[in-house]
Amino acid sequence: MKKYIGLTIVAVMLISLAVVLTGCIKVPISLYGYIDTAGDWVVKPYYHMALPAGDGMLAVRAGEEGYGKWGFINRENEILIDLVYDDVGIFADGIAPVMVREGTKESWWFIDKQGNMLFDRKFKDALPFSEGLAAVKSAEAETEDLWGFIDKTGEYAIEPRFSGASSFSEGLAMYMEGVGTAGVSGYIDTNGNIAIEARYTYARNFSEGLAAIKLTADPEKQDWGYIDTEGNVIIPFTYGFAKPFKDGIAPVFIGTTIKGKWAYVNVQNELVIPPVFSEAFSFSEGFAAVQTEFDPGTNWGFINSKGELVLGGKYSAASDFQEGIAPVGVIVDR
Repeated sequence: MKKYIGLTIVAVMLISLAVVLTGCIKVPISLYGYIDTAGDWVVKPYYHMALPAGDGMLAVRAGEEGYGKWGFINRENEILIDLVYDDVGIFADGIAPVMVREGTKESWWFIDKQGNMLFDRKFKDALPFSEGLAAVKSAEAETEDLWGFIDKTGEYAIEPRFSGASSFSEGLAMYMEGVGTAGVSGYIDTNGNIAIEARYTYARNFSEGLAAIKLTADPEKQDWGYIDTEGNVIIPFTYGFAKPFKDGIAPVFIGTTIKGKWAYVNVQNELVIPPVFSEAFSFSEGFAAVQTEFDPGTNWGFINSKGELVLGGKYSAASDFQEGIAPVGVIVDR
């Protein structure tokens, strides 16, 4: 204990000396705002985190992770719902999930665009609405920690019975049986019927008729590929990672985590953008967020369908364009 106290005292002395010599300490951090498709600021960087737009509502967090609070603003940077939540999801169909933490207990519920609580019930976890349903993790004693789906009245359309679940996409949602590396995933339809039996280690949402699948829990094994809605293998399980198809192409990781890069393939599994990115997102509204080099600095930007960097390459973080704007981070000194 004395060793750590001594080190702490030394550190404080060094910091004090730095303050005397420079007047302040500038610690680089990322602040987030929103840009349009021309790269112009719609909301200037002010927040510590931001999510893609949904229903005209922009989810933002003020304060570092762990103590910052989430709320919602509009494009004019006006606060629409106070920043009082510990976590939130994106608005869809006029409804968003929000969470407040008390100690180690997390309580999720749904709000409307005025911030009013809906359904008068809380959950252990919740995802945004999609295709009229929202995946929720039950907090009720008889079904605690199991996932089901509620409709827009807040009633269960699919009773909680899954150890994991995703939002619905193209009429199907991922469900999980078992937990951790012993769990397997498949897909259900909007009636809760099994559409594809659980047999995959990881399963992503369907998009453009295909879903990215991983066969094993081994993170070093290159066994991501794609299936169709019947469970047929469309693209062999040969990639280190894979993300959803958008605009006819999808990001795939070629190589190992130590030596590999992201590329894009089409539905015929033909390489359309070569493996040159350290990180890559699916396309959205004609753009895909990419990281050009694996470094925490300013190397995020957006490419077009030809793989050309058309926006940025100067951001510290970037995400999807939705409703004509995208959240990006920039490095600032504070």
